[in-house]
Amino acid sequence: MPAIITSNFRTLNAKHFKEQISGSSVYVGIGKSDVWSLTTSDTTDTTPFTPSDRLDDLGEARANLIGLKKIVASDIAHVVPRHTWTSGRSYVAWDSDDPDIFDKAFYIVTSEFKVYKCIIAGGGASSIQPTQTLTAPTAESDGYTWKYMYTISVADAEKFLTNSYMPVKTVSLGATATVAVASTTTTIVLTETVPGIGVGMTVSGTNVGSGKTVSAINGSVLTLSGTPSGSVSGLLTFAYANDAAAEAQLSEADYAQYLNQKASRDSSTAGGIERIEVTAAGSSYTGKPTVVITGNGTGATVAAGNITMAGSGSSQTVASITIQNKGTDYRFADITITGGGGSDAAARAVIAPRGGHGVDPVSELGGFFISLNSKLDGNDGGDLTVGNDFRQITLFNEPRVYNTTPLAGLLATADTLKGTKALDFNSSATVTNYVVDELIVGGTSGAQAYVVEIDGSNGLVRYHQNSKTGYTAFTNGEVITGQTSTTTGTLESSNAVVAPEVDRASGEILFLENRNPINRTTSQIEDIKVIIEF
Repeated sequence: MPAIITSNFRTLNAKHFKEQISGSSVYVGIGKSDVWSLTTSDTTDTTPFTPSDRLDDLGEARANLIGLKKIVASDIAHVVPRHTWTSGRSYVAWDSDDPDIFDKAFYIVTSEFKVYKCIIAGGGASSIQPTQTLTAPTAESDGYTWKYMYTISVADAEKFLTNSYMPVKTVSLGATATVAVASTTTTIVLTETVPGIGVGMTVSGTNVGSGKTVSAINGSVLTLSGTPSGSVSGLLTFAYANDAAAEAQLSEADYAQYLNQKASRDSSTAGGIERIEVTAAGSSYTGKPTVVITGNGTGATVAAGNITMAGSGSSQTVASITIQNKGTDYRFADITITGGGGSDAAARAVIAPRGGHGVDPVSELGGFFISLNSKLDGNDGGDLTVGNDFRQITLFNEPRVYNTTPLAGLLATADTLKGTKALDFNSSATVTNYVVDELIVGGTSGAQAYVVEIDGSNGLVRYHQNSKTGYTAFTNGEVITGQTSTTTGTLESSNAVVAPEVDRASGEILFLENRNPINRTTSQIEDIKVIIEF
């Protein structure tokens, strides 16, 4: 049976994913210092292998892991395809009846990083870049009408703006959430993480008491500014008490957007008839017909003076219909054209978003893309290897710290974690003679591995194994030979294999990318942006 996944569902999934990531333990991982080849004897890099969603491929990525860096809430944003305003380019007017609208350039970002939605297209190329920040849609002299949406902040531009994508956000104007466990303390546990709740919002609900605000947020756990009057339960409502309260908690950019969203909501004809599109001109009209709007909203009208005819005499056709009163709260509407002596003219209604233009940019612009940004700065506390390269990027959800009992470690919370095992040698001087990326072999065990990092000060050689080397374990006291350097060294007689900081078998891999090698140095920052489409 025919069915679709709606854009609303896609946006909802993106929002839920963002919530989940913001409230959990998610890390960006880098791995695979060895070349793309099928055997240890082949040391020439080939085109990166295409990853697949197989347990074998995901297991290999775990084995290749070099290090992890935690993603925090500020590293995550909704993004949409970027349409940079260009003089001489034509843009599409937003259309509630266009199933492919989110694939079209119906919004723009300007050279000032201001974002606008096209309400009326001029019928030709755009020649005037909008600069206004007015609440109401505003017409330019080139025939285009633009609704100012928001301005991309410097911080968001640095993290999430690319040649292909741009950040989009909706600054919360309020939210509701359900209490999971009744509480008489300042700590309130919700059934789920709700992104619309912000520090400084007032809280109302059963037994909350007056004047309580949110003082801290940790995922689904909230801290109130004071002790409630009784047992808090049921549905809670969150909102900024006034503009001053919002200003005290939001950044300058977010506060400006908050005011614009609020003004857009307060002044809009939410769900009004934005415009009427003539789909058939009809024929043989002798005068202007009557246009009637029917639907589930109220107040939309068209007067005779808002109808433009083409032709003359008894051969007129309907050229255009301009809305007189937009009305409110329409979810559907029909346009009926009668009278005027002719027949067969038809039109359709373009309906404004439920909250009005500019109230919810994420939903209005199709924010079903999520961007995760992570900057790897040098060795990042010593956990991210420098002096070598990596060829894999992963997203790990809720990895655990290493424990001698597999999967028994605590949930990882550190900013960075080492993912490599290490060999402990009885002579630090020997260690420095090995070279990164060479194949090392155990004289007793026959185990093979690739050198990832050399820690001469601690007498350690960090390594990883994969399907090329096999996963045979090194043994205490054996001699390790470097196949490139020809260096030989003896492992400690006990506890020679040092565990990684993270249990590489733990957590879920959400994303895997294979790529050409990226060399790392102490003075270098890698800016990793992962775009996920829902």
